[in-house]
Amino acid sequence: MFGTERRSKNKLVQGERDRIKKDEEMTGRIAELESIRKVVLRAEFECATQSSSAKGMKLRELRQQRENQLALQALTLVRRAALSTLMQQEEEQYSRELRQRGLVIYQQRV
Repeated sequence: MFGTERRSKNKLVQGERDRIKKDEEMTGRIAELESIRKVVLRAEFECATQSSSAKGMKLRELRQQRENQLALQALTLVRRAALSTLMQQEEEQYSRELRQRGLVIYQQRV
């Protein structure tokens, strides 16, 4: 009987050791999974910030394109106004020169 109790105690101790070993393995796996989860979360965050910064860059690019279009339109208007003013000045100068010679520019009445 004494040997049977020892065997049963050894089995209990061995069972307890096995359970502790499994618990330690599970704790190690959980820690590993937790570190993987942190890496994945960090990667997702970086990806999200990169996509938002990419969207921001796209918006800035579109805004710059629109500003360039508006600047070109404004430049065209300024050039037209300058050309119109220059044409009027040249026409007035031409008219003065003709008047000095005693000639007139023919203007058709509508």
